[in-house]
Amino acid sequence: MLTSKKMALKPLIESTDGVHLTAYIVNRGDLGDLQVQLQETIDQAHEWLTPAMSEEERVRFLEPLSALVTDTKILPHMKSNIGIFRNRESFRVLNIPVEVEQACQVATTFHVKPLLKWLQSDQDFLLLGIEAGMFHLYSGSQTSIKPIDSLARAQNMGTTHLKLAQNDLTFAHLNQWIDHLTTHSQPKLFLAGEDSLVEQALHNMHYKKLVRQSVAPYFNRSKLSEICAPIRDLLKYEAKTNVEKALTEFRFAEEGNRTRKNIFQIAKAVVQGKVRKLIVTDELNIFGKIDRKSGGLAIHPIDMDHEDDDILDDLAQMVLSQGGEVTVASRHEIPKGRPILAILDDDGVVLEKTAELEQLNRLQERFG
Repeated sequence: MLTSKKMALKPLIESTDGVHLTAYIVNRGDLGDLQVQLQETIDQAHEWLTPAMSEEERVRFLEPLSALVTDTKILPHMKSNIGIFRNRESFRVLNIPVEVEQACQVATTFHVKPLLKWLQSDQDFLLLGIEAGMFHLYSGSQTSIKPIDSLARAQNMGTTHLKLAQNDLTFAHLNQWIDHLTTHSQPKLFLAGEDSLVEQALHNMHYKKLVRQSVAPYFNRSKLSEICAPIRDLLKYEAKTNVEKALTEFRFAEEGNRTRKNIFQIAKAVVQGKVRKLIVTDELNIFGKIDRKSGGLAIHPIDMDHEDDDILDDLAQMVLSQGGEVTVASRHEIPKGRPILAILDDDGVVLEKTAELEQLNRLQERFG
């Protein structure tokens, strides 16, 4: 079965409690530069961890990072910017194919806004290449295309009745195969192949996220990059328009008093489970702490200690854990350059209006 980036990153996004070290390293293609940034991360992490761990504990906690500095296999093969995630139970090093700033943060959760931006801008997709005798299925993204497997098509032989029966059987197998692979992840599925073969596939396939237009009138494994180019262009465009749609949705919701712009109000709405969609900037960190029961905020001018975190990041994680949506946008895309916006659930608005009405009634009773 397919494992999407979202599923693979879910443990990092949802991890809470205890010491979490997050580092982002800018990959300029220079191994020495990567090693310098990694050593700077280790030095800074020692400083942040001092109040929380003894020297022996710090050395043990940072041992995987120290080993990475001199590793001759992992760093040279990292093609994109790098994300490093360490807590007491796990250690992960990831290629992060989005723009990042060199940073090291220690908090009670991982710093995940770059991961959310990656998920938003680099959607997974499936490509089914159709030939006269075979189906070839691939899993792709903006930076990769990998074969999953191939399935033999019914051969065009015998009577017309036999051809139809064989084709029915072939597409039944194809549909079952794709359904099984996409049990946990349902990316868009694109087709490439000779027009009559694609038309036949479109008529017989029932996958819900099948794109009903061929991306290429041929399939050739040596031309996968060429075939995938229009898919990647389309998904880039959709990622951009999804940000615009979220901001448009905010404007409509604002007319119905279903939005919040103030971070203190947003935090309280989030802990109450009232936020359906959050829009946050990836160009600003607001450090401090959240009271996860009341939604109260303590905002600090800088990252003060090993428990401080970017409040925008924490609120995004909380909304996702409640089943809401998060959109990452640049500050110039958000009205008035605000760092955060929230769209409330309809039920949340009703509850809030009811509470406001009760408060008004109490005031009227008290003061006549």
